[in-house]
Parts: sequence; structure tokens; C-alpha cells
Amino acid sequence: MASALKLSPSLKALIKLPTARGAPTPSPGRSVLKGVFDRVKARGEAGGIGRDTWLSMNTSALFAINSPDALCALYDYSVGSEVNDRVQAAAVMRESGLKSISFTGIPKVINNLNALRDYLGEDVKAGLSTLPLRQPRDIAALYERGMGLWDGIYEPHSKKLVDKLGDSHPDLPVHILNSHYGPLLSDPEGPVPDGAFLLGRVLTSVIAIAGLRAQTGVGPQVTSHVFGLKKALLEGGGGDGKVLQGQEWLTSDEGVTWVIESVDEIGAVMRGDK
Repeated sequence: MASALKLSPSLKALIKLPTARGAPTPSPGRSVLKGVFDRVKARGEAGGIGRDTWLSMNTSALFAINSPDALCALYDYSVGSEVNDRVQAAAVMRESGLKSISFTGIPKVINNLNALRDYLGEDVKAGLSTLPLRQPRDIAALYERGMGLWDGIYEPHSKKLVDKLGDSHPDLPVHILNSHYGPLLSDPEGPVPDGAFLLGRVLTSVIAIAGLRAQTGVGPQVTSHVFGLKKALLEGGGGDGKVLQGQEWLTSDEGVTWVIESVDEIGAVMRGDK
């Protein structure tokens, strides 16, 4: 039997060079995080939104920043003592993390979802759904669902954008629509099992803005999803009929400003700027 492959000490040292920043972003400490979470929550709830909104937004930002410790602190901050409340919060966070694949990338999402899962109590783990909801069955229907969301976000420029992506690489729009907007970003149809959570159209735009803003350097994409959030309640805007607490304020200029400024404040705290 062949021996197990091992990495040389020099190669291990190269991978772990501090300049490579291979470790997650450290947390600034729970008292500091509580301060920023308090401020974000207070401003949002003054506008009428509920926990699902500030929790999903903060989750997406921390996935992009890549801080499992801060993510677990957010979970503790958001929950009470009742197990169903903790299961609901965990379901919101893991769904927000899953959809963050499209904005943050698979590696960070895997690491942060794993960290959140490891942190949860056994009673919360037992309450979370284990039923996958996105197993593809009808590819054509998935594509149509994805195109509905795409058009709702990018109209009147949706067709032009697809063509531009195709000019960059012919399979780029194919992958984005068939791997992201169809099966992931647009919510699956049918009943939602206990211990699961679906974001809906409005919160999907919220976590898109949060994840993109937090990672920095992608201003055009932030702008696109700001338009997507503001159009989320308009006829033809891809609405799914799910009513979100405070959605009218959230899709206003004031609400969108709250999303962006909240993510900026979280980022500043995580970097140690304030």
C-alpha cells in the first residue's frame, strides 16, 4: 500500500506565510461587536425592519469579511434562550451564508458555515432541517426562474448585460444563470420544512449588497444590486409574494442607505478603524 502523501516542512511554511493571510479575520472582541450590532439593529428597527433583515445582512457581511469568530458572536447576539428562536436564527444565518456563494465565493462560505455549525448547540442542530431543497429536477424551469430574478434586478438592461457577459466568455452568462440565479439565488418552490428558511426576493438583494460592499472593489455590482433592492417591490421586479417586515422602508433611499452604512461600519470595526 502506498504511503500517505505528505507536504514538506518548507512547503507547509510557504503556505502559512503571514503575507498570504491564510487565517480568517480575527474578531475585535464581543464587547466591540455588540456595540456595532446594537447600532445597526437600532437604526434598522427604527425604520420598521425585524430581526431577519439585520441578521441576514450582518451575516452576509461577515462571510465576506471572513470572520467565523465574529459570525458566532452575531449568532449569540441575535438569539434568546428558547430553542425554537435559536433554530430560526441559525436557519436565517446558514441560508444567508449559502446564497453568499454567489457574491463571496465557495471557500469562505464553506469555512464560515462549518464554523457556525460547529458552534451551535446540539438542540439547535437537531432542530435544523436536513432536507435539501435545491436538487435540480427541471432544468428548463430552473432557467426560467433564474431569468425572472435576473430581469427583476437588471431590467431594462438585462438582455444587454447577458450579451456583455457572453462577450467576455460565452459560458459566463450560462454559468451565472444556470448555477446561481436559477438554483441558488431564486428561492426553491414548494413548502418550507421546519428548521429551514428562505430569504425571499427583498432579503436576497440585501445580502447581495452586504456581501459585495463588505468585500470592496466591486462598486458596479453594488450599484446593480442597489437598483435590484429598490425595484424588489415593483411590478415586474421579481416579487415572490413574500411579505417582509418593514420592506417599504428597506427599499427606500433611507433603507438602502442603512444597509450600505451598516456594512461599512461593520467593516471598519472588523479592520480596527473605529
